[in-house]
Amino acid sequence: MSDVPFQPAVEQSRALAAGEISSRELVELYLERIATHNTALNAVVTLDPERARREAGEADAARAAGRDLAPLHGVPITVKDSFETAGMRTVCGRTDLRDYVPDQDAEAVKRLRSAGAVIMGKSNMPPGNQDVQADNPVFGPSSNPWDTTRTSGGSAGGGAVATAAGLTTFDFGSEIGGSTRIPSHFNGLYGHKSTWRSIPLIGHVPYGPGPGPGRWTEADMGCGGAQVRDARDLVPILRATVGPADYDGGFSYTLAPPRATKLADFRVAVWSEDPSCPVDSDVAAAVDDAVAVLRTAGAKITVQPAGLPVDIATNHEKAFQPLLFGAGDRTGLAPASSAAVLARFVQHPRGDAGPALLGTFQSHYHWLQAHMVRNEIRQRWFEFFQDFDIVLMPVTPTAAPAHHNKLIDWFGRPFEVEGVRRPYWDQVKWSAVANVSGGPATTIPVRRGRSGLPIGLQAMGPSGGDLTTIEFAALLGREVDGFVPPPAFVQTPTTGP
Repeated sequence: MSDVPFQPAVEQSRALAAGEISSRELVELYLERIATHNTALNAVVTLDPERARREAGEADAARAAGRDLAPLHGVPITVKDSFETAGMRTVCGRTDLRDYVPDQDAEAVKRLRSAGAVIMGKSNMPPGNQDVQADNPVFGPSSNPWDTTRTSGGSAGGGAVATAAGLTTFDFGSEIGGSTRIPSHFNGLYGHKSTWRSIPLIGHVPYGPGPGPGRWTEADMGCGGAQVRDARDLVPILRATVGPADYDGGFSYTLAPPRATKLADFRVAVWSEDPSCPVDSDVAAAVDDAVAVLRTAGAKITVQPAGLPVDIATNHEKAFQPLLFGAGDRTGLAPASSAAVLARFVQHPRGDAGPALLGTFQSHYHWLQAHMVRNEIRQRWFEFFQDFDIVLMPVTPTAAPAHHNKLIDWFGRPFEVEGVRRPYWDQVKWSAVANVSGGPATTIPVRRGRSGLPIGLQAMGPSGGDLTTIEFAALLGREVDGFVPPPAFVQTPTTGP
């Protein structure tokens, strides 16, 4: 059974339907692996094993009784700790929510349960979703299973680690600036950012605990997403969670069918170079590998097309940053962190701290200016995707960097790209393109880098084109490395918790 914890959700669903394994056995297998490996990884921060066992038993009984079954029936999963879970602690990495136990599920969690998923526990993240690593003062950092001295990525880092290390079938998360795609890239997974507003984020915590007014506030650019070991797992996840909120009435979101089902039929724009966010040789090599595969398959490739709707600097400075900081979770504005941001601004007036300060306290008029720029960029992308199906581009400039322990001093962390110090928040610039466009994007694990760490790329598509980016990721993933279990965590434990 050594391969079972690393099987895709679609394969586990097939095995459950065939009677090759029971939901209860799957839950026990994952609980055993969590007990064995989670101390080293710190990926899963809250468990409800008895409820998971009970729900798995109920799933097995329903299957034995021949009842109609939902697409994720009996599949054990984890959920990012920013989603409210009825009766299960929801901390969101915040000390003020250390003991918060909601009395109702977030809308997406309710839909996952309705689709048959068994929610075993919650995955680690930074306070209020606001970091490119999963580290917080309540639970501490999650570590990358390929090298535990490296970061998991963030904000949905704990879920990526749990999925890559075989502690869960998949993790359901959220993002506003690459929070599912960056950890997927760092941990060697397929990660998906859904089309903006297609999955309601009611009950997603960052604006305050619920029930109450806070649960109804959906962050600007915020999207649901998931981290999986096989791109096709994303399809039943989206089928379960995409759809209007109750208050939207008859308005609905429809996922368009894939624009192509063979690599040869995809029209691919390759965007891998931008002076404001250079990438290292590992990422460049991953682009070369992918382009070679696509050319061999007969896909229509245009490298660095002249008609790209936006450049990284404009997207980041004129749209993403003011929209992000204007919608930020102000629970993080503690005296220590505020003083650190102000100090960094004084030291480096042209650095990242300046836009953060200005964005946090901007007027509504200034936010409207950024919103106007966003809408113009979105229209340009709509026109661009008349001629292309996919934009293939980096997720971040490098593989996973080392852990950073500066939880408060956000803008005092450099990282290096080919030996050159770059601002830590450069890591979100490539991913933020899809957050501004509103379109879907799917991460594809392409190769291992010089350090042995996974290197991924992302496929961005038109709004509503989630199934196009997923199909492309699935097809390309078969021709490159795809998901590979981290060697240190392959062996199935032989002792129970």
